[in-house]
Amino acid sequence: MPIKINNSRCIQCIGCASVCPTGALELQGLSMVFHPEKCISCGICARACPANAITFTPKNEKEKKKRTDSNEKK
Repeated sequence: MPIKINNSRCIQCIGCASVCPTGALELQGLSMVFHPEKCISCGICARACPANAITFTPKNEKEKKKRTDSNEKK
């Protein structure tokens, strides 16, 4: 699974869900729910989370390199 949500840290701001291009995250009650079948492993949700409640782990080395390259351009 490319992301993990720590619901005890989540502040239910839905910032992650609002930036997810595939709708892989949604607020249900007081918890964010992750739909892995919709996730494209872009990591945008983790970067958008102000509470650092989302941990992004690339699925493979190609994705890890793409994320590293993207961060170096910032």
